[in-house]
This record gives sequence, structure tokens and C-alpha cells, in this order.
Amino acid sequence: MTDLLDEELVSPAESLPIAPPGAPASVQCRYCAEVFEGGARFLNRGRHESKMHKEEKAKAKTSPKPKGKPGPKPKPKVAKPASKPAARRTSAADAISTVLASAGSMVAKVDQPLSRALTISAPATGSAIDELVAGTFVDRSVLQPFAKGADKWERLGGVIAFPVLVAVISRRPQMFVPLEGYLRDSLTDVLVASVPAMQKRKAKEKKAVDALSALAQVDERYAQSEDPIGLLLADIFGDPDGSED
Repeated sequence: MTDLLDEELVSPAESLPIAPPGAPASVQCRYCAEVFEGGARFLNRGRHESKMHKEEKAKAKTSPKPKGKPGPKPKPKVAKPASKPAARRTSAADAISTVLASAGSMVAKVDQPLSRALTISAPATGSAIDELVAGTFVDRSVLQPFAKGADKWERLGGVIAFPVLVAVISRRPQMFVPLEGYLRDSLTDVLVASVPAMQKRKAKEKKAVDALSALAQVDERYAQSEDPIGLLLADIFGDPDGSED
């Protein structure tokens, strides 16, 4: 029956299209669920699509076709780790000035005018040298480590220098005047470093007094003794009967 309909839809001048070998026995409309069979199934599908799906067919013709094979998908960009900010430069002007001033004090005994000149010009010279070498290899490898640890090294030097200066001046009193500046600076460093230790020792002594007061409440002997620590040692090393060897 389908073959007869196909023959009626074909004009006398046309011939029924012959399906290529291996073609499917039925085809479906590309825009709906309509199925076509028989020898003219492709032709009938085309007529059906032209008549019933004009808009869809027109859109399919006008839509751009992809040219060539799709290229590889772009690789996702991996965020680079944020670079660490460059370390802030520490000015070495003060450290250089301190060294120059110290040199001026050292030559005071030999050349007083030179000593005064070095001491007076030390701040300006330190600033000029610091500005000149900023960012250079010498600055990064020598001056920056020295400048960042200048306070620590200066305090350590003062603590070590104080007893040495005292020993020198005690043997040669005439050196007191040229070395007085160094002696004052080193004594200041000693005081700054010693005060926290003194405070800790004072707090420790207070705790010891509180502990002995509590011990005296337990044993009256410790309350009556002038040396409770010595009494406690005697209790530790003495004989059980109270006699000592």
C-alpha cells in the first residue's frame, strides 16, 4: 500500500529514488516523531519536513556549522603563588655613625682635633655612606645584617666592655678621662640588661619568704630560727636523733 502511495506522489517524469544499499528500512523526521518507510522514505521525509517544519528547517540551514574539528579545551589557568614582599631595608646610618664616633673617642689621646672632627661629623658621614651603598652587594651582605642586629651587638659589646674598661682604668687611672664616654655607655648597657634579672631575683626572694612563712606556721622551730634554710639543711643531713657527725 505504501508503495502505491509513493508511486501516486511521483510525477510521470520522475522515478522513485532507490535507497542506497544498507540504508535503514525506515527513517524518522528530524524535527518530530513521524516515521517513513518504503522506497521513497527519504523523499517523503523531505517533503514532510518542507511542509510541516519550514521554520525549523530554515533555522537549521542558516545556523553556522562548526568549521573543522573542535580544538583542545584551554587548560585552566593555575594561580601563581603570591610572591613574598621584599624585606624592608634598614638604614645603617646610625650604626655607621656609632662606629665613627667610637673611632673618634679612641684617637682622643693621640689627636684631639681629629677626635672632635670624627665625633662631630659622624652623623653626617653615616647618612652619606648609607645613601651611597644602599641596594649594593656590600649593603645586602654586610651593612644590612649589621644594621638589623646593631642594638643587640651594641648591648653585648657594652656588657663585655664594662669589666675590661674597669680593669684598664684601675691599673692606669690616667685613662679615665679618654675612656669615660665608653665607661658610661657600657655601664648603661649593663644596667639595662641587669634590671630584668634583678626584678626576677627579687620576685624569687619574695616567693622564698612566703614559703618560709608558711613553713614556720607548720613548725615553730623555723619561726624562731634566724637561718631557716640552714635549719632545713640540718634536718636533711642530721641524724634522726638530732645529733650530727
